Amino acid sequence: MKLFTIGDSMIAMNPKNKGPLRFNHTFERTIGGAELNVAIGASRLGLDTTFYSKVGKDEFGQHIINVLRGEGIDTEIIEQVKEKSTSVYFKQINADGSGASFYYRDTAPIKGITQKDLESVDFGNFDYFHVSGVFVALLHHKIDLIKSLMKKARAHDVKISLDPNIRLKTWDKETASSFLGELLPYADILLTSDDELEVLKIATPFKDIKSLLEECHLDEIIVKRGHLSTQYVSKDKQFDKEVFKVNPIDTVGAGDGFASGYLYAMSRGYDAEKRVVFANAVGGMVTEVLGDNEGLPYLEQVENFLNDEKLILR
Repeated sequence: MKLFTIGDSMIAMNPKNKGPLRFNHTFERTIGGAELNVAIGASRLGLDTTFYSKVGKDEFGQHIINVLRGEGIDTEIIEQVKEKSTSVYFKQINADGSGASFYYRDTAPIKGITQKDLESVDFGNFDYFHVSGVFVALLHHKIDLIKSLMKKARAHDVKISLDPNIRLKTWDKETASSFLGELLPYADILLTSDDELEVLKIATPFKDIKSLLEECHLDEIIVKRGHLSTQYVSKDKQFDKEVFKVNPIDTVGAGDGFASGYLYAMSRGYDAEKRVVFANAVGGMVTEVLGDNEGLPYLEQVENFLNDEKLILR
C-alpha cells in the first residue's frame, strides 16, 4: 500500500521556552508543514510514502529533503527552485500546550506549481492520496489544478482523504468554505472538527453530518473533538470513541498525526472502530513531545501505547 501527499515544506523555528515570542531568544530549527507531517507520520508507521513539494534551491531546502529521505520518504519528485526561498515559520507555545504560528511564506515555492509539474505523478502507483486544506489555502487561486489532481486519483481508484485544516491566518471563513466545498465531492474520507464543519456549512449548507455524507457522496466522516472524543459516521455505521488521556505539551501536529494513523490503519485493513482508536493513539502521542513531527510515533511505540506497556530500553 502506498500513500501520496503534496504541500508546502517549511523550516520550523521552535522556541526553547513557553510564552510570547517577543520574550524568546533561542529557537531550535526543525522542519514542518501539515502534509509533510502526515508523510513523516505515515512513513514511521510503515506506510510507503511519496511526498511532492517545491522548496528553495538553498541550504534550508536541501535540509528538508535530507530529513525526509532519512525518514524513508520518496523525495524524487520534490523540486528545488532557484528563484524562491524555502518557507519559514516561528511557533509560539503557550502555557497550556496550545500554540500559535507565524508564517513567512508569501513567496512559497509551492505557489508556483503548474499542471506540467505534476505530470510525473502516476496515481497508478498509489492507493491513498491525502489532501490538506493548508495546501488548498495556498493554491486556491489554482483550484482547478487541485481538482484535476483529485480527479486523476479517483480515475485510478485511489482513496482520497481530505483534512480541511482551516487556518484563518491564511484565508477567511467564507473563502475557505467556498473552495473546500468544491473539493468535498472528490473526497472519500473527511477528517475534520466541529469548528471546521461550521465553516464548511457556510457555502455547503447541510442539516447534519449524515446529510453532508450523503450530499457529497463521502464514504466516511471523522470528527475530531479534541480532548473529548472522536465521532465516526458512514452510510451504515456511527459511533463515538473516547480519546486517550495524555499530558500535552505541544498540540501542533496532532491532527496530522491522526491522519497518518488513520490512513495507516486503513491500509492494514483495520475495521472502522480500530482505525479510530489507532488514530486517536497516534494523535495523542504527538502532543506529548515538543515539535511538529518529533512526537510522531513508530509502529512499535503505538502498539505499546495501546497495550498500556512501556518500551524497554537497554
